[in-house]
Amino acid sequence: MYKRQLNAGVAGLNANANRLAAIADNIANSSTYGYKREETDFQNVVITGSSQSSYSAGGVRVSSLRLIDDRGPLISTTNSTDLAIDGRGFLPVTDITALDNGDGAYPISLVTTGSFRPDSAGVLRTETGMVLMGWPANPDGSIDEFPRDSMTGLEPVRINASQYIANPTTKVSLGVNLPATETAAGALGQSYTLPVEYYGNLGTSESLSFTFAPTVAATGASNTWTMTITDSASGGAVVGQYSVAFDGSQATGGRLASVTAISGGAYDADTGSIDLALTGGSITLSLGKLAARMA
Repeated sequence: MYKRQLNAGVAGLNANANRLAAIADNIANSSTYGYKREETDFQNVVITGSSQSSYSAGGVRVSSLRLIDDRGPLISTTNSTDLAIDGRGFLPVTDITALDNGDGAYPISLVTTGSFRPDSAGVLRTETGMVLMGWPANPDGSIDEFPRDSMTGLEPVRINASQYIANPTTKVSLGVNLPATETAAGALGQSYTLPVEYYGNLGTSESLSFTFAPTVAATGASNTWTMTITDSASGGAVVGQYSVAFDGSQATGGRLASVTAISGGAYDADTGSIDLALTGGSITLSLGKLAARMA
């Protein structure tokens, strides 16, 4: 009888010791990134005896619970590859030893935060050996379709600092303000040149040169210019020449009236653009839609 009573008292002391340990851990890790607060619960232990006139002390049982769903505030850092989840979700990671084995088997763990840095091989990992996992991206940055309800397709994230992919120019929007007086009868017909920089497939800087030569009318004003486009990547060769006329009416004065291709790609009246075939690829030149299509 006395032994059972002593055991109940010892169980109570052990339960309180576990609760104090949990509180101490929570306080000690209050500034630890990703730490999950621990709670301690108590349950009574009841022992039933054979005699209704006697009572057996059962004591208390303790259980601990990690609140892994808790979300703390996001903390800014100076490392661009530090990651944290704001809201629901986890980051998939594996152990660096699984990567070193080279057998392609990656045991997956889930975390909500991690200070990832690239190692000598470019693998994003933490100091404790957690390797960030992700779906592989194609050279153009697109990602193929992978099942979202499984870990299939996940690979260790690598940053290849020595490899770069050029981002060539694919679209140029052109807006100019040309003097209508240069197309009037008796004008000198001065031409205007506008250089536009673009980047080729290897990331080299190139230039398109737009020259606007006015068509001087015999009487009145023609409001028509010849636009000649040359490309520095082709040694200054002409890649397109167009007759551009502007509307002179009061309602739509100054807008495009017509664009006629003399050489080069055709003008698309629906999109207001021209596809220029250059040495390093195609560039879409956006001139704007005709005044008649904007009315």
